[in-house]
Amino acid sequence: MIVVPALLLIVLLGGKGAPRTEAYQVRKEISFNWIRDSKDVIRNQTAVLLRRDGYDADRLQVRTDDGYLLTVYRMLPKKSRLGVVLMHHGIRQSSDMWMYLGPKRSLAYQLYEAGYDVWFSNSRASPESDGHERLDRDSDHYWDFSFHEIGTEDLAAVIDYVLAATGRKTLHFVGYSEAGSAVLALLSELPGYNEKLSSVELMAPPAFMQYGQFAWIARMVQPIRALFPWSVYYTRDALPTQICTLFRNECCLLFGQMSDRGTDNGTRTERSPGSSSPAGRAGCFDLEDVSLKQLEHYRQIIASARFQQFDYGYAANLHRYKQKTPPDYCLWDVTARVALHYGNKDKTVDWRGVELLGRRLPKVSELQKILYKGYNHRDFYRNPKAQATVYANILKSIKRHASVQ
Repeated sequence: MIVVPALLLIVLLGGKGAPRTEAYQVRKEISFNWIRDSKDVIRNQTAVLLRRDGYDADRLQVRTDDGYLLTVYRMLPKKSRLGVVLMHHGIRQSSDMWMYLGPKRSLAYQLYEAGYDVWFSNSRASPESDGHERLDRDSDHYWDFSFHEIGTEDLAAVIDYVLAATGRKTLHFVGYSEAGSAVLALLSELPGYNEKLSSVELMAPPAFMQYGQFAWIARMVQPIRALFPWSVYYTRDALPTQICTLFRNECCLLFGQMSDRGTDNGTRTERSPGSSSPAGRAGCFDLEDVSLKQLEHYRQIIASARFQQFDYGYAANLHRYKQKTPPDYCLWDVTARVALHYGNKDKTVDWRGVELLGRRLPKVSELQKILYKGYNHRDFYRNPKAQATVYANILKSIKRHASVQ
């Protein structure tokens, strides 16, 4: 294992010898490496799939306080609704993931047929969102965000928009994977939003990830990352891009398992946006519709075994957080009703990490924990058996808390 970090260092330096280290300048613009090709992405894929499955939807736009233009869909209600449900996707996905299982089986359709007003949100990373009012989508600055901003900016803006549009005081939130990290960051940092959520249903939520299969590589990269300021670490063609070119299998493990890109599961190939990845690259590391800062934030919480804010380095942390290390998210401020749905075969979000999350949440949150035997990370939206297990439990939970709306 000593050889691997040495090779990583050689790749980063490009054979030119050790660079001269410079003090991190807080005023310096952070630069990230984005190489993407989105010209073939269908920007209203969710609406296409809804129409194909026999449903109509409005495509709406929500502006965040920092200028991102998010796409939100609302399934057109046919009658008086029982309550509002907002559904949010995982990393490297968009709202079309909720149509994966098609009519009758998909959770979104079950909620709609049960009488709920169903909305879908798309983060700033989603190929279905409309970019930024000033920043070009291919620019470095556009992609300067992690799940923290997706929670505190994107979800906050969408929740406020949906409540205003429906005239409701509260809504139910359903999130998969990264949506869990984002909403926990929101409820921790802006605890007033706890009062706006009747219930929070989280499927495979990443928070404490030190038990998963990626722990070893996340820790292996840490000494290399600590040697360089952000301006060097994320310059074009530097780490992690070059490392992932050399150690492609390891990067597939670390970055590829949290999406469903390139799956060969029957109809999904036709139903998935951005499925133009070359053959043989299924699930592997690429830079389409993902911020490297998102990936780095997850690597940090894996390596640190803490659910904490982004680590910018010693000097920048002092400037931002008034302390040397990033603070933990204040999970004791999460007072909304939370249900955790997780699988014992999930190698990305290990069941032990979810149970640790449950212990860190306050008792006032009326926490529910439901373990699904045999479920892996993607089964929560891809496995047809989820209809009778996971989705049935979510429907019961939402119905139980519907009266508070």
